[in-house]
Amino acid sequence: MRKTIKAGFLPLYVKIYDESTPEMRKVVDKFVSDTANKIKALGIELVEAPVCRIKSEFESAVASFEKEDVSFIITLHAAYSPSLESYEALCSTSLPILMLDTTVNYEFKPYSYADGMLYNHGIHGVMDLCNLLRRNKRQYEIVAGYFGEENPNYENLKKRVLSFAKACLIKHTLSHSRVGLVGEQFEGMGDFRISFDDLKASLGIEVVRYDESNTDYINSVTAEEIEAEYKLDCERFDVTADKETYDFSARASLAVRKWLDTENLNAFSMNFKSAKKGTGFPTMPFAEASIAMSRGVGYAGEGDVLTAAFTASLMSAFDEVSFTEIFCPDWKDGSLFLSHMGEYNVALSSPEKKPTMAVKDFVFGDADNPTIVLAPFKAGRMVFLSLNPVEDGGFEIFSASGDMLYTPHDNQQNYVVNGWFKPDMPLESFLEAYSRAGGMHHAVLIYGGKEVEDVVENLKKLF
Repeated sequence: MRKTIKAGFLPLYVKIYDESTPEMRKVVDKFVSDTANKIKALGIELVEAPVCRIKSEFESAVASFEKEDVSFIITLHAAYSPSLESYEALCSTSLPILMLDTTVNYEFKPYSYADGMLYNHGIHGVMDLCNLLRRNKRQYEIVAGYFGEENPNYENLKKRVLSFAKACLIKHTLSHSRVGLVGEQFEGMGDFRISFDDLKASLGIEVVRYDESNTDYINSVTAEEIEAEYKLDCERFDVTADKETYDFSARASLAVRKWLDTENLNAFSMNFKSAKKGTGFPTMPFAEASIAMSRGVGYAGEGDVLTAAFTASLMSAFDEVSFTEIFCPDWKDGSLFLSHMGEYNVALSSPEKKPTMAVKDFVFGDADNPTIVLAPFKAGRMVFLSLNPVEDGGFEIFSASGDMLYTPHDNQQNYVVNGWFKPDMPLESFLEAYSRAGGMHHAVLIYGGKEVEDVVENLKKLF
């Protein structure tokens, strides 16, 4: 679900100018205020610190950003600021840093010396600070250029700021994720298997288990709630499921929805082997998984809480996101068949006709047949990506751009999630690169072109 981007705004200055030329502050304060307003115009909410000059002021500013739970910090050198005043405070926080390297004036010519030198030399303060941050292994990003309409490159600068901001929002959402888990992680699948304590310590992801012996949620679903859901489903889907199966499956789906709301979960995962008759989880709520993604709830299959949280985090910045899995290669046409047992974001369905809500024969355990919602993925540009555990407890993002190909609806008789992804690179090269990177068999897709690609590239820098 789309969220507001919240950033800390940190203006840097030097105390000696307040002592020697206090009249400068009128111009400096206007520059700071104008820049803040331009950033806010991008849709970024700012927690604005006062102009900071000495260590204690920087420490207070960073503490306020952490208290306000911002996603990142934007710095602005209002003039020169000596790095030893600020670098310790910036190194003390894990918040990402975006350094806006700009000045009061667009032009600086010989006639500017007298009036402009003290207002336009913040760029060497940026250099001073970047050196200290680099020497202390503190990650940062920088956007340089005049941040105003006079600059022909201004639109690009704004896009770069917003792209980094969205990446920070995604990382922030990931670190605050509460992921529900139904059942155990699928036995034998090792790529996404990480201890929940390690997930919490390394990424901030908290796992909340569903107690299958607890029937309170499923027993709390009323007939009226099921009928209201059925009416809604008949409007948005071609419902071919018989009413008895629909009602039973809808009860399980609504129970999951109540659980998500009660526990304040932004994502969930479920292991189909855990579905058993007579429990609080009597059938697989495939339909709810697909519908939940259309509401901005993250999801992944087989107990993969990592990818479920990653899906939810991407949904904080983008509307068209879905969990997916590569199944089969089409070597001839250079494309990949994307599918899963019965879960995809129904909002990304091909627009030819309504998705079908049908009964799926469940043959993987002692559970009742569920309903599923299916249609081919819509055609369009997209980015395929995954968050992969790597050596030494780290994580890396792999991404590749390409096209979701058009797929006719008439192959829905087998009731299979389906879409064909054609990467921009040759299929063989994609598969080799993905496996060299340790790419997991679970992944995420985002519809979109250059904007999505830019945000993803910025996101990679944060891991």
